[in-house]
Amino acid sequence: MTINEIGATAFLIAGVRALEEGRDTPLFSDPYASLFVNDEWLVRAQKLLDVHVAVGDAIRLRTMALNRTVEDEIARGVRQIVTLGCGFDMRQAIHASEGVRFFDMDQPAVLEFKADVLGKAGLPVCPAVAGDYLEIDLPARLSEAGLDRDVQTLFVWEGNTMYLPGDRVFGFLGGLCDQIGRFRVGFDYLLKRVLDGTYEDAQAVAVVRDVQKAMGVVFQTGFDSLEQFETNVPFRIIKTRKILEIGIRRAGSKTNERLASTASLSRAFAGIYRLGLIERR
Repeated sequence: MTINEIGATAFLIAGVRALEEGRDTPLFSDPYASLFVNDEWLVRAQKLLDVHVAVGDAIRLRTMALNRTVEDEIARGVRQIVTLGCGFDMRQAIHASEGVRFFDMDQPAVLEFKADVLGKAGLPVCPAVAGDYLEIDLPARLSEAGLDRDVQTLFVWEGNTMYLPGDRVFGFLGGLCDQIGRFRVGFDYLLKRVLDGTYEDAQAVAVVRDVQKAMGVVFQTGFDSLEQFETNVPFRIIKTRKILEIGIRRAGSKTNERLASTASLSRAFAGIYRLGLIERR
């Protein structure tokens, strides 16, 4: 198996999630994350949390926020959940519910490694589609894996939109709309004004630039408003919130305790880091 640079981020994120278990006041629980990382990756994850505080806190906050989205959607009646670029996500075990089916989607090497680890741990593997979702006929491949296109579905799109050109974002979503009847998409995104440097909070702009430098990436796309999802593709906006606001609602007055000691930096980043939920019209 050859896991490329993009796939390798799955180990780092699993490391951050594994370290959450050792906190006195965790934002979430993922008892499975440690299965996928060795001591080297845990050291790397801890270094990220120590040196690039805003990056680590953003990963922690978005994990908690999307966990809440999954919980709420299952309670609402969703019976199929597809995780795009799943990495070592284990929501299929954490949020297992009667009658709810989970589907993974990622590059072949990541899925092979995940299946091998879960097999050795005696844990079930959910149906999966291997490939690049921008290049394959994802609805057809999901149908082959057992997805019912007429059953209410949630797509979890975590840590993806900012890396893609805007036209690819809308093109991909339009393709889903052409072939799948009832679904919602939960995703995280950044403000465009922050990426182009015109945002009024200079600290937030600086933090985002530091995040890109720390991760060795370039963020290509942001959205100042989700109205584009209603004009460019057949969606309606269900909700959009700041990641930090979701954290405060979830963790209450102890949110700052659960964030790093330099929480002001985390707040600057979390203030322009959003979670959106949209539904096919």
